[in-house]
Amino acid sequence: MTTKTLAFHSSRGGTGKTVIATNLATIWANKGLKIALLDLDFRAPSLAGAFSKAIKKQPKYWLNDFISGRCKIEQTLIDVSSTYRLKGKLYLGLANPSIEAIRSTMDKSRAWEVSAVKRLFSMRKTLFKEMNIDYIILDTSPGLQYSSINAVVSSDISIIVTTNDEVDLKGSENLIENLYLELDKKPVVLINKVLPETQLHTNKTEKELINKIENQLKSPIIAAILCYCDVLQAKRTSILAIEKPNHAFVKNLETIAKTLFLTNKLNFEE
Repeated sequence: MTTKTLAFHSSRGGTGKTVIATNLATIWANKGLKIALLDLDFRAPSLAGAFSKAIKKQPKYWLNDFISGRCKIEQTLIDVSSTYRLKGKLYLGLANPSIEAIRSTMDKSRAWEVSAVKRLFSMRKTLFKEMNIDYIILDTSPGLQYSSINAVVSSDISIIVTTNDEVDLKGSENLIENLYLELDKKPVVLINKVLPETQLHTNKTEKELINKIENQLKSPIIAAILCYCDVLQAKRTSILAIEKPNHAFVKNLETIAKTLFLTNKLNFEE
């Protein structure tokens, strides 16, 4: 079985990157796979809040501790599979959300960041070889932060989440030109929160939108997802793949999950 590390990235906050990463991880875990979902957004951690219903106590070790060499990666992982009654396994690696930890991360030197990327590569070996993890999903910080660059470098596939707002598209274009081309990495793009005025109700309209943005970003589009008001208004602690499995947003993500599996020659059971 092919194992992969996916980084979810964006040019700025508010694109729905974390909501997509958390729900996609949950969908895969509920298909029977072993997933590690890691929060590498050390400046604005969010996974601890998103999974607060399943996290009964503060972890002994955070991902910050692993990156700094104070613990092993497996010591940071929290198994939330039983809470959500998943068929497979979902392990969370959380970034420390305290103000002190965030300030400490912002003060790190470039030398520390270089050692951090080495730790991420060693982490992959542990999770894939020793824990038999099928997919590692990295939820990165937006933009050109060191932590997001490290996530992109250590990933096999980077998925840039953008809206079809011109500011987001321009930001994504700059991100691709100034980071991905420099690293010789080819990302795929997921268009989220497609604005209602685009009238994305027919395959023709969807193809037109995708072709337009593919030409602008010069990167393949994996999917375009409509903007759903109830998703925007949902609580941060809501995992829609669990609470509303028949929602159109979740069905879109299931299609994306299947596409990624087929692309990587993995078996995907209905």
